[in-house]
Amino acid sequence: MAIADWIRERKEHLDLFDETKTQYQYNPLYLLGPMLYYFYMITVVSGVILMLWYEPTTTGAYDSIVRISREIGRVTIGGLVLPLGSLVRSVHKYAADAVFVCFILRIYRMYFAGEYKRPGELGWMIFFLGLVLTMISGVTGYLLIWNQRAFWAAKTILTVPVYLDELTAWIPQIGSQLTFGSMIAYIFLGGPAIGQATITRFYSLHFGISIILLLLMEIYVYRTRRERLKMSWFPLVLFFAMVLVVSWILPAEMGRRADPNRTPLPILSDWYFLALYQYVKYTPPLWAGLGPGLLIGVGMLVPFLDRSKSRHPLDRPLFFVLGLLALFYFLAFTTLIMWNIAQIEREPPIVLLVTIPVMGAAFVWHLWRRWRQGR
Repeated sequence: MAIADWIRERKEHLDLFDETKTQYQYNPLYLLGPMLYYFYMITVVSGVILMLWYEPTTTGAYDSIVRISREIGRVTIGGLVLPLGSLVRSVHKYAADAVFVCFILRIYRMYFAGEYKRPGELGWMIFFLGLVLTMISGVTGYLLIWNQRAFWAAKTILTVPVYLDELTAWIPQIGSQLTFGSMIAYIFLGGPAIGQATITRFYSLHFGISIILLLLMEIYVYRTRRERLKMSWFPLVLFFAMVLVVSWILPAEMGRRADPNRTPLPILSDWYFLALYQYVKYTPPLWAGLGPGLLIGVGMLVPFLDRSKSRHPLDRPLFFVLGLLALFYFLAFTTLIMWNIAQIEREPPIVLLVTIPVMGAAFVWHLWRRWRQGR
């Protein structure tokens, strides 16, 4: 009964798309909710259009992408060729990137503003889980291009769960058979290596997760009777125009057809996974496998770990500094791998030398504030 009451109270205060925060309507950080919904709808609609011509097979995926980009919807107006197929594909990519940006900025806004505190715990957990599902949808969609970068990025990501096998390796006699991590990888791969079963599963997951999230959004809007887009038409038109312009100037890349026998260096994924790649390089295999799961678990539990009453970030020094460090490492790791300038032997100790004193100082700050409040 207590759990039901807890959920009921939090449901009444759910505000997934900033529908009730009218007092902040001129603050761009409080446009992230409707912007997220808007870009997500653009992503879904453009994705459905691409499905009409996409072929989810190892032999036809890349060729279908080439056909979409170069042949489908080519319109000539006064000597100007408009590659509508390429434009739709690029809109799909950049709108999806915008969804991730909105998700990440919204998560950080909620974190630093203390919006996860009562009664916002459920909203935080839903949003954090939504980010995780969107990232899974992103990586499954990335492989569908079936070019070199996508193939090897997916292979690297699916290697991470295999590291979890070390958790059970120490168990006598049966430890070598309890390959939990390999089982997870096998479920996604559909076999011992990336192949037709993989692209079929990724295609299904990409479509399935997108539709499920869309249905949940619509059910939420229907049940709450709130506006989907609490924005004027001007920013909606402006943001869509920005996506179109970027898609026209920087069309989504094709790359080379996937070749399992030729490893590109460096192996890079889309930008939102680059920090994870660098983390995997820095850490031993077991921690490389455990880290993402622990991060998700701790992230989901933040509302229950932070017991302070105040929402002001400086009144929550431990979590405030932890959030700043997470943001710093996300940007730093992404930069290091993008420019291929990381020194794997040198930098992990530097990370520890930065993290330990900073978190130690934050802990002292936390104790000092508690001492002052108790006086």
